[in-house]
Amino acid sequence: MKRHERYLSKRDKRVLRFLYRYRAATQMILQEACFSKTDSDANGKRVLKRLESQKLIQQHRSVNGFDYVTITVRGMRTMGFPARSQRSLTEQSLPVVLAVAEYCVSMRLERQTVAEFRDLYPELWWDGARSANYVRIKSQDGVKIRMLLIDRGGAARRIRSRVNRVIAQRSRLPKFKLLIQAGRFEIVVLTGLPEQQAKIAKQIERSSFGAVAVSTALIPGLSSLLTLSR
Repeated sequence: MKRHERYLSKRDKRVLRFLYRYRAATQMILQEACFSKTDSDANGKRVLKRLESQKLIQQHRSVNGFDYVTITVRGMRTMGFPARSQRSLTEQSLPVVLAVAEYCVSMRLERQTVAEFRDLYPELWWDGARSANYVRIKSQDGVKIRMLLIDRGGAARRIRSRVNRVIAQRSRLPKFKLLIQAGRFEIVVLTGLPEQQAKIAKQIERSSFGAVAVSTALIPGLSSLLTLSR
């Protein structure tokens, strides 16, 4: 056991595991995911400050004043994770990462890391594939794969072409095509504003995506971040 790990509580480890899986989180997301209902926000801040003093996490402020937390290489090593420097989160990637984290926490789901998905479903992966936000859903018909797409507040009609591209790309893989035909692949579009959600839902209703169920989910806590101009 590494020296720092000896002094980590179960809650500390939950925080570090969460940050490794999702790359980043706000204190609000971590409070919901890793702390008990009796833990106050003030206590959550103290825990994060202590982990930062141990150089296990790093707190950041985005260009528009949005605070978030990431795990450090030292934090990865302490937890026994493959230690690698992660790409800096940009104005484009930060909203995606945080929206996925908040959705998964609210729905009690868990995002699959690239390594997990590739190991579980090598037949659904291809060389050069970009990191995708997949979650596994257990159902009576077997495990379903849900993909999360993030809307940034552009024209709602663009969602149709994005969804069609996702389906077409994956249909090129024989096993993925079978998964789609069996109705075991679905897509959820995450957006930050109720009016945008309504527009996207209308576009989805007007479209046909075959056996792929497409729906929307609102992430209100990130509305200002998700609707930044491109």
